Amino acid sequence: MSPKFFNQLKNLSEEEKNSVNSIDTKEIQTKLINHHLRNSEQPKLHYSCPLGFIEVYLGEEGHEIMALVDTGSELNIIPKDLAIKAGLTTRCLNMNLRGIGGHCTSIVGLAEFTPITLVDGEERNIHLFVARGAVHTVLGRPFLADNNIRLDFSQQIGEVFS
Repeated sequence: MSPKFFNQLKNLSEEEKNSVNSIDTKEIQTKLINHHLRNSEQPKLHYSCPLGFIEVYLGEEGHEIMALVDTGSELNIIPKDLAIKAGLTTRCLNMNLRGIGGHCTSIVGLAEFTPITLVDGEERNIHLFVARGAVHTVLGRPFLADNNIRLDFSQQIGEVFS
């Protein structure tokens, strides 16, 4: 615990001891959290997210698309309009997917055993969840695991900011 926060906590506790009215513990916790949030400086954070798009050919006709390789995604995803355009056979499926940012995307179908060809020319089959709305085609962990693909993020080719 930071000394600054500890002192704020101590001061608030002393204020509560001197109070005539009794206060619920949850109320004290809420006050402490709110006080800390109001009085703490927000650190300046910078985010960097290199996007790993690759060119793939999808479906029987080899429809060319750019797909995002996402090591954090538990699903392979394709937008509904692209699935239709590529002529993929899908079965109906209704569920909601919550992204890392908290947004929800409707999953409306599943395209199973979809042929996909990578730049190496080798054809593979994948399962793609069909999403309604503006989403990227995502090749997630199932794609990486099924194809024994390992990504090496070496510091020799990257940059670390400290």
